[in-house]
Amino acid sequence: MKIVVKGSFNRDVDKARSKEIRHALDNKISQIEKAGDISHITGIILLEGYSHHYRIIVRSQNYSYRIGAIVRGETIWLVRFLPRRIVYKAFP
Repeated sequence: MKIVVKGSFNRDVDKARSKEIRHALDNKISQIEKAGDISHITGIILLEGYSHHYRIIVRSQNYSYRIGAIVRGETIWLVRFLPRRIVYKAFP
């Protein structure tokens, strides 16, 4: 899949200071790049009330984050990367 990274996603990643969660994020982004379509991405769930907005679960041993993403065709926009408790207030 083609990945487009928004500025808000990059700012959120910079705030995540844990090497553990950054490593988990790198693994998830690699999985997204290799996926032929969204059915090959683990932990992706469509948000209620939306047709293109998804959350993607990124977990490490001590942290649980979510990627807020918009999927249209073969392109996925990575919009937000926030802790589980905060992401639903900030995305979409």
